[in-house]
Amino acid sequence: MECKRGFVLGFVLTLILSLTILFGCLLRVPGSVLRYTNRYAREVQAVYDAESAIIANLSGLPDGFFAGLPPVYAESDGPWGRVCAPLQAGAHSIPANISLPLSANSSRSLCASYGTRYSRLRFDDWYTAMTQYRATLRESITMAKGFRVMSGNRRIFRLDTAIALHVADGDLTLDFDTRVPSAAFLVDGSVNVKGRARFDTLRIYSEGDVTLGGEVTVAHLEVYSGASLEVHSSFRFSGLLYARDVVTIRDRVRADFPSVAVSLGSGSGRIAFLNRASFAGVLAAPGGTVELDVSDSLAGAAFPGTVRDSAQALLPAFFDGEKVVFRRSAQ
Repeated sequence: MECKRGFVLGFVLTLILSLTILFGCLLRVPGSVLRYTNRYAREVQAVYDAESAIIANLSGLPDGFFAGLPPVYAESDGPWGRVCAPLQAGAHSIPANISLPLSANSSRSLCASYGTRYSRLRFDDWYTAMTQYRATLRESITMAKGFRVMSGNRRIFRLDTAIALHVADGDLTLDFDTRVPSAAFLVDGSVNVKGRARFDTLRIYSEGDVTLGGEVTVAHLEVYSGASLEVHSSFRFSGLLYARDVVTIRDRVRADFPSVAVSLGSGSGRIAFLNRASFAGVLAAPGGTVELDVSDSLAGAAFPGTVRDSAQALLPAFFDGEKVVFRRSAQ
C-alpha cells in the first residue's frame, strides 16, 4: 500500500513539474504574439489612415480636415491623376489587393491612380480639355531629362536606356527588340513604331501620321497625332490616343483598362474599330462618328463618344467630374 501511495505521489509531482515547465514555456509565446499583433495592427492602421487621407483629398477636403490623418500630395500621371499619402509599413501588412515593388524599404507612400467617371460631354468640353492636354504632353516631352534635338529622318534600331528626343524636319521609325523604361518623342513628321519592343512609358507628339504596330507592349502610352493614327497587329497598351483626323484600331490590338481613344479635329472626326480588336475604355469622336465592325449593345451614340466597355469606362483626370480610383500601389 505504501508502495502504491509513493508511486502516485511521485507521478503527481512529475505531472505538476511537467505542467509547470509547459505553462512556463507557453507564457513566453503570448508576449511575442502580442508584440507581433501590435505591430501588425499599427501597420494596418497606417494603411487605413493613408487610404482615408486619399479619400478625403479626392472628396475635395483640405489637408488636416480630419485630425490624425497624414498629409497627401497630388500630381498628374499623364492623362490620369495620382494622389499619395505617407505609409510606414512592412510588406507583410499590406492588403492583398495592393501591389508592392520588389524592393521594400522602411518609408513608403500609398498612391492611388484615378480618372473621372464617364459622362457624355459637349464638343466644346472635349475640345477645350484635349487642347490643354496636347500642350501638357508636349511640355512633358520637352522637359524630360536628357531631352535633345536631332534633324532629319531617324530610324532607331537599338535603344538600351531612356530617351527624350525632338526629331526636327523629319520622320521617326522605331524598330528594335528590347525593353525600354521610358521613351518620349517630339516629331515634326510622321512616326512608325514596330518590332518587338516593351516600353514602360512611351510618349509621342507628332505633327504627322502615327502608326503603331508589331509585337509591342506599352504599360503607359500617350500619343498625339496632328493627322491620322493607326494601331494594328499585336500592339498592346494602356493609355490615351488622340488624333486630329481618323483613328483606326484593328487586327489583334489590345487596349487594357483604362484606355481612351479620341478623334477630334477642326472638322468631323472618325474612329474605325475593326477586326474585333479589344478595347477596355472609351472611344470618342465628338462631332464625328465611331464605326464598329460588329454590333455592340454597349456602344452609345457616335456623338459625343462610344463606351466600348461600360463597366470599365473612365475619362482622363483633367475632365471635371466624379473622381474614381482604378489602381492602388505602395511605393
